[in-house]
Order: sequence, then structure tokens, then C-alpha cells
Amino acid sequence: MRSVLQFASLIGTSKMKRFFLLLIGTGFLASSLALANDEFRMWGDAKGKNKIKAKFVKLEDNVVTLENEDGDEIEVELKKLSPADQKFAAEAAKEGGDNPFKPKSDDPFKPKPKTDKPSAASKDNPSGVKETQAGSEKFRELSVDCSSAEQLLLGASSDTWQIEIPKADAPPAASKPRPTAIAPGTEMHETLVGMAINRGSTAKIAVVGFSIDKQGNNDAKSRVVLCDLSTGKSGTPAVGPGKMVPIALHDDGRQILMRRDEWGGGLHDRLEVWVPKGKNVARLFSWKPYDTDNGRGRDVVWAEFIDKDKLVTCSNGGKVVLWNFPDIEPVFQFDISDRTVPALSHNRKWLAYFAGNDIGVFDLEKREVIAQRGAPAKMHASHMAFSPSSARLACLTQDGLNVWNVETGKVDFDIPLTFHQTGWLIDYPDDNYVLVGNHLLIDIENQLNLWSYDGASQVRSAGGLTYFAVVDGFKKPGAIVPTVLPHAGAKDVVKKALNDPEFCVLRPGTKVRIDVSGIQDAAQRDRVSQGLKLNLEGIDCQGGAQGAIDLVASVEGPKAIKVSYIGVGEFNFNQSTVKVRFVYQNRTVWESMASNTPGFVHLPPGENMEGYLRKSETPYYDFFKTVQLPKYLVKPNAARNQATGQPLQPGGSVSLGTSRITAAGLR
Repeated sequence: MRSVLQFASLIGTSKMKRFFLLLIGTGFLASSLALANDEFRMWGDAKGKNKIKAKFVKLEDNVVTLENEDGDEIEVELKKLSPADQKFAAEAAKEGGDNPFKPKSDDPFKPKPKTDKPSAASKDNPSGVKETQAGSEKFRELSVDCSSAEQLLLGASSDTWQIEIPKADAPPAASKPRPTAIAPGTEMHETLVGMAINRGSTAKIAVVGFSIDKQGNNDAKSRVVLCDLSTGKSGTPAVGPGKMVPIALHDDGRQILMRRDEWGGGLHDRLEVWVPKGKNVARLFSWKPYDTDNGRGRDVVWAEFIDKDKLVTCSNGGKVVLWNFPDIEPVFQFDISDRTVPALSHNRKWLAYFAGNDIGVFDLEKREVIAQRGAPAKMHASHMAFSPSSARLACLTQDGLNVWNVETGKVDFDIPLTFHQTGWLIDYPDDNYVLVGNHLLIDIENQLNLWSYDGASQVRSAGGLTYFAVVDGFKKPGAIVPTVLPHAGAKDVVKKALNDPEFCVLRPGTKVRIDVSGIQDAAQRDRVSQGLKLNLEGIDCQGGAQGAIDLVASVEGPKAIKVSYIGVGEFNFNQSTVKVRFVYQNRTVWESMASNTPGFVHLPPGENMEGYLRKSETPYYDFFKTVQLPKYLVKPNAARNQATGQPLQPGGSVSLGTSRITAAGLR
């Protein structure tokens, strides 16, 4: 099957000299380098003596404002341009709309040389500011100390959890998504490394970042491109020094938060603010948010603007800081679990986190915890994402995908995944679907690996659309390809597949044979069997002595290991692992497991660590009544690649189909 996206084609008048490629058969509006560079053209005066390469900015009071390739703005009286250029300017002005990529200027009616323009960020910093020069722009290295911020305590967990989900705003008027062309790279060693979307703008703006790092050359550079996702236009690629990656975009759609991106622990520690200016970037200022921390703990793992005046960051060491922007003054901070990426709700008011044994939601406006409760130990080292409605919270861990009900604080879905599927990336394009590893779409309700979207370097979801950033090769234009996930083709395949009794080996109504022979303690077998029967009833299946597929329970161990706890020490422990598998024709098609090793320990009064661990050495038999079973399992080799028709590999990596994302769209 070939999946196709159709996009609207906006074709101007023949006199406007704007050309678009319409790819017949896919309906996809693509462009070559023209979309990125056709705003720059040669302008001439009425006498034909002088010419300049520039792009149109505006026409006002019979005065044309142009921008040259260096980012300088130039004012020319309309009547002094050639007749053709006068007509071009008049028709360009009729198109309307502000150009989101033009530099701001105090006085657009004269040539604008680069100056050391002061900004709020250039105020004297009481903790010390080091000034350097980046070209002719004044660049400031700020020295900050997080310890000056108010330290907030998250408090103890509570069994009470009640959050009222705000009513979602009415969706914007439906419109066909437009692709945005990205100018091809000019360097062999250029890689698309980052993308961020302006979450505070009604006209969505994205930034894509490229690393230009020649092997053996210390003179690394980074290229950034601003893209207007509502019009499909991209700005002039701008180059700045160093190996940097964009991680957030300001509400104004121009100030880009860049992070140092060199290899090694502790080398993702510096943030800079860039503004594209022609072919170069204006570097405004930089700072190291966690400069007092050591090693990987100082790395910035996540950042987001919560409005035009506030920025929140999180370190790999689990330190969350709210900053005034652009003054870069720390307002408050609190600690969460290390190696955890928190989640920001779509209204940018709530921050979800894991801290020790607890999961919680922090209100950034009220500066207080609004809900917090105990969570499974396996939540440690997780990446989190709110659903578009903020009613669900997805948590990607080393063991799988958990989906929490934000209103009640309970886990609605526990979906095992293999590590290679996750890639430690997560996005939430729809309340019922989670995208992991930038490519695998999970159907939450059916606990099904629904579809694989391959080929994109970067993926972000916003406003009901998922944006895939792709580059098809050296000196070839790339694109940001928007689509609704799951796309129509995937929905059709799922509908047919789940109604086909020959496609799935497990579905509602399937009879399942329960096998508990792998439970070493015979006294526990009946308990395990009853727990699995209840779980099967929960997915409308019947468990018994006979069935079309086997549900196999087992216990492995005990195995003598060493366990250590921060601030307490190291202990001997007998570890057991409980496991449950669906087996079809002697092939494992799904499995989940858990161990009895405590991840975090809260000692009851009067009990010591040694005694607590001895009581924990019993195998975790409750797992067999709490494990969440999938509703559907695809028959091995039944799922096929939609482009090649070849069977996909069986096991945990199976999805019902695969599509490839290219600069020409979804295939």
C-alpha cells in the first residue's frame, strides 16, 4: 500500500515570478531551493545603473524597504526603481502578512549597519558579566548562580490526587497542512540535529538546526533555519560558531535557545540565544545554568519557554530552574529524579515530574505542587509527555510505556517495549496515540504497535499535527513534512486487520491456555493462575487448560547480587525475576517481566535496611494479577512493510505497517 498526503497548492500570478513544483500523483506541494531563496532577487534602479540582491520587506508611503543578504535594511523610493521592480513590489505588498523572518529595526528608512544594540539582557549583571565580540555584535557571557534562587521543597506524597483538567480551547479552523522546504546543505559533514517549535505563537514558527562538523576539524559550525509552518516558507539559513543544537524557540519566533552539543558528559552545559540575521546569526548572550554542578549533572537535558518572559530548564542531575528572560535571573528551583525529562502541559502552566518514589504535577504560575503520589520504582530514568488535552501523561522508561490518568493519578496503561524501540524519545500527537523513538506509533487503547514512520531526523508534535524534519541527501533540499497521526492509510489497515480473524493471534474472544509450570513454588501456582485469569477477563479473553495461544508464567532465580542505595551503603540480595509471555506456535510474541529488587526504599519506623531487604526477597507474585496484557497481538509475519510488501520481523518490534517520510511527503 502506498500512503499519500495531499497538500494545497498556492500558485501566484504568472507576473509575480514565483514558481512552485506540484508533484502530480501525490498532490504534494514541494519546492526546490526556490522556496528558501526566491525572496532574494536582483533589484535595479530606473536608470539601469545600480543593482542590488535583496528581498522585499514592505511597501509603505511609496517607500520600499529591502533586506540584503547581510541582514541590513535599505530604503528606496518606489519611483526610483525600474518599472518591473515597481510592479513586483506593488504585487508583493498585496500578498499581505508580515514576514516572520525580517530583522527588527528601530529605523527601517535608511541602511541599517550592524550595531551593538543594547537589550534587556545586556544590563550589568551583579554576579559578573564578561563581554566579548562576535563579529560586530556585542556578545555577553553571563555568570549566574542558581543558589541565589528560592529553593522549593516538593513535599511528601499523598494518596489524595485530584486535578481538574482545563477545558480545551476550540480547535482552529481546519486547513490543509503545508510542507516547508529547507535549503540544502553546502557541507559534506552536515547533519540535521535539532528542531523546536514556537509554542506561544498563533502562527507556528519552527527552527531546524544543522551541525557542520568536519572530522578532525575543531572549527565546528551550526546552521539554523526559521520556518513559518502556517505558510510553508523558510527563512535564510544562518550560520553560527560552535557545535550547537536548538532546543527551544521564544514566543517572538526569532530568538533561538541553543545548547552546546559536544560529545561527552558535562559538555551539554552551555546555553546561547541566537537571532538569524541574513546569512549569519547574532549571538546575544550565553550562560551555564548549572555551572556549579559536576560531570553529567551539569548538562541541560530540557528547556522550554512558558511565556515571553519566563524560561524553565532541567539538568541531567534533576535540577529544575525557572528563569526571568532575557535578564537570565533564576527565580526558583526544585529537585526531581536525575536522568528524568519532565513534561510541560500544552497550556504551559503545569510541569509533570518524577522525584524519588513519587510522580507529581507542579503549577508554574502558583509555584506549588498540585498533586503528588507514590509511583512504581521503574519510573526512574524516564521521559515524559502530556497528551494534547493534558488528560493523559505518557512516561517512557527503560521497561516500557506507562500512561497515567492526570485527573486521578492512576496508571491506565502499562505497555512493555524493548529498549531499541524507544530510543529515549517520546512525543504525544493524539490523546490515544504515543510516538516513541521518533518513529513507532503506539495505539494506547489497544496496546498495539500500530505504525512505523521511518526516515525523519527530527519529529515534533504541535496543534494536532506532527512535523517530520527530513533531509534526503547532500546538496538536496530537505523539508518539514506535516501530517496527522495516525494517517488515513494506517487507520484503514488497522480497521481491516483487527476485523480479520486470520491476522491476529490474540484479540477479544480468544481462548488462551494458561501455563504455570514455570512457577517453582507449587503452592503459588493456583494464585498465579487465578491472577492471570482475571487479567484475561479484563481484555475479554477466556483463560483455561486449552487455547489457541499460550500465556506462560515463570520465575527465574534467586540470583545473588549486590544492591546499593545512596547514603545507606551496599547489601547482599537474592534477586528473583517474574515473567509472563504469550507464546504462539513455540514463538514468543509478547512478554513482560519484573524483579523483586526495591528501586527506592522508605523504611517503616523501627526497621533497618537489612531486615527490609530480607523480607523483599520473596518473588513478586502480585505481578501476575497486576500486569496489563495487550488486547491484540499480530500473527508473526502477518504485518508487512507497506512500501516493499515484505513481512516485518516478529516479536516486540512488530507494527502493522511502515511508511517512509521523505522531502516529497509520506510514502
